[in-house]
Amino acid sequence: MNGQAKPLVKFLDGSDTRFIIPVYQRNYDWKIENCRQLYDDLKKVIENERESHFFGSVVSVANTKGASSEMLIIDGQQRITTISLLFLAVVNLLKEGKITSEKPNLCEKIENTYLLDPYQPEEKKVKLKPIKDDQDAFLKLFDTDEEYNHASNVTQNYLYFYNRILDGELTADELFTAVCSLVIIDISLDPQKDDAQLIFESLNSTGLDLSEGDKIRNFVLMGKEPDKQEQFYNKYWNKIEKDTGYEVSDFVRYYLTVVLSKTPTIKEIYSVFKEYVEKNKIETEVLLQDMLKYARYYKQIRNAVTGNAKVDLIMKRLNVLDMSVSIPYLMAVMDYKEKYSMSEDEFAKILITLETYIFRRLICGVPTNALNKIFSMLHRDCLKYKKDDVAYVDVLIYLLVSKAGSGRLPKDSEFLIGLEEKNIYSMQSKNKMYLFDRFENGDSVEHTNVVELMEDGTYTIEHVMPQTLSVSWKEALGANYQEVYDKWINRLANLTLTGYNSQYSNRAFIDKKNAEKGFKDSHLHINSMIAECNEWTEKELIKRNNLLKEKALKLWAYPETNFEPAVAINEKHYLDDDFDFTGRKIASYTFLDTPYSADSWSEMYQQVVRFLFELDSTIIYKLVKEETGLGYHFSEKESSGFVEIAPKVYLYVASSTRSKIGNLRRLFELYQLDGSELGLEIQNNTENDD
Repeated sequence: MNGQAKPLVKFLDGSDTRFIIPVYQRNYDWKIENCRQLYDDLKKVIENERESHFFGSVVSVANTKGASSEMLIIDGQQRITTISLLFLAVVNLLKEGKITSEKPNLCEKIENTYLLDPYQPEEKKVKLKPIKDDQDAFLKLFDTDEEYNHASNVTQNYLYFYNRILDGELTADELFTAVCSLVIIDISLDPQKDDAQLIFESLNSTGLDLSEGDKIRNFVLMGKEPDKQEQFYNKYWNKIEKDTGYEVSDFVRYYLTVVLSKTPTIKEIYSVFKEYVEKNKIETEVLLQDMLKYARYYKQIRNAVTGNAKVDLIMKRLNVLDMSVSIPYLMAVMDYKEKYSMSEDEFAKILITLETYIFRRLICGVPTNALNKIFSMLHRDCLKYKKDDVAYVDVLIYLLVSKAGSGRLPKDSEFLIGLEEKNIYSMQSKNKMYLFDRFENGDSVEHTNVVELMEDGTYTIEHVMPQTLSVSWKEALGANYQEVYDKWINRLANLTLTGYNSQYSNRAFIDKKNAEKGFKDSHLHINSMIAECNEWTEKELIKRNNLLKEKALKLWAYPETNFEPAVAINEKHYLDDDFDFTGRKIASYTFLDTPYSADSWSEMYQQVVRFLFELDSTIIYKLVKEETGLGYHFSEKESSGFVEIAPKVYLYVASSTRSKIGNLRRLFELYQLDGSELGLEIQNNTENDD
């Protein structure tokens, strides 16, 4: 490795050197604000008469397998591309006569020294070669603006520089002088001695931080020969990026959840991915083939484009609910469906089951903290009990209806109470859109796009009984109007969709009914009962409430199955579940994704505390020394009911199961561990032995 400070223009001034951005690099990501900062810095260089301005480092390596004149840019592509765009804007403006220079050869100097090599064949004349999509946009800038790709950062940043130069803050000569003042640390690598990948991972450049997806692309492609990089990029990686809408980091997190049955944290995606590939010794092309397959599933889920109209309609509804936590499960099921020729009808039933599970929980306010674990392991659990003569969906239904606590699927009684009493008006917009879309359209083939019409403001949520009661409304509701108002104002029975002007909202019911676009003229099914009424009192509210609940039981019917496993399935709960473990017998547990056996709650409790002690002994030692120690069941002295965890660290175990669980929850908070990291398997129909 050789590093030296030099002006950027000297780095770029190679008479026959072409600068290649390897395909494992991220796309050009600089935004307008980055370009604005650069231009402001260049302006200050001139105003303050500075001789130099540090512009970060550029790491490069000669492409020894190709032409000797090719230089691969390992780090610094964002800055080199940006300066090339700035230079190109200057050249085009000079050619167009929109700006001038006192240096008669400035245009030719910039163009033939830093942008083009006029002696190379046409396909290699442009000195900078960005990666595929960026390259297409970059090349178009050398032609007419009619061909510009305005969706590209390359184009937008070029136009920013073009227009800002036109503003005349700096002359062409001043701008060139300022760019000549930019100094870089030129780090050239020896391809025989230096590990480019390790260097790339450790760099912390002045540009934008690398995303987890950027690091993964680098890891997958960097170690390959340049021709292999191009082949794998074009055949797989570029397609993966496009299929995932360039949300590669999110996609890889879902992909890892599928293959590992656990969800990595956002900051750990790259490290977990790297460990997965290296530990399993997966060949690059095999890995990319698998990732591309799942990227196709991801696209079908996100865009609801499976090709089956019924399935796509349900997918769209799930997307409105935005339950992205279920995406890994759906990807796994779609792969299973493809391998084993699952019918579209069964797949649709799986989606409907998930939709019911998600929505019933939403209405009943069931905590969502357990869903990551549930969905990450759900497909694996289904396969565990799936037999040839049993439909996959029946196993799924059995597993979901068997869950308790924060993983439960609310039964009809809980669901109807939640639907009647929930403050629907305060729900998130996307959830309200979903709810009213389902009530309006049901499973009808004729479909009104309620979601889109609510998004653009054509339809709005209307309180039939208004939020502010006029005198006439109070009289109509009767002597107990306040009680009726407080009970029903934001409940589902009092809410609907309208397209009339909001100025009608506070008018008497009969006026709202007969107004232009009022309830009487409404073509929405959800307003049919309201349109038949001549008044709106608690009597009508109760009637509509019952009608909507009756319809809800059909739209989100509780799933049923006759499937029963040969061996009873133990319940699985997590430390942060809303579940009472009292009176239950533990079968086993999982801590940080590693399974352990346990014959009693006391055994599990001691083992987990010892694991915590191994993770960070200082936390527990501090508790032992402080007065709060006994509050966490610790003491530094041996005593009745205590067991030794470590020298001078004793844990009180002669406590109830509830007390043990409560203390573990407090300890997990101190250790900043998620409660889902401790899974507890409970034996069915057994009594606690503690």
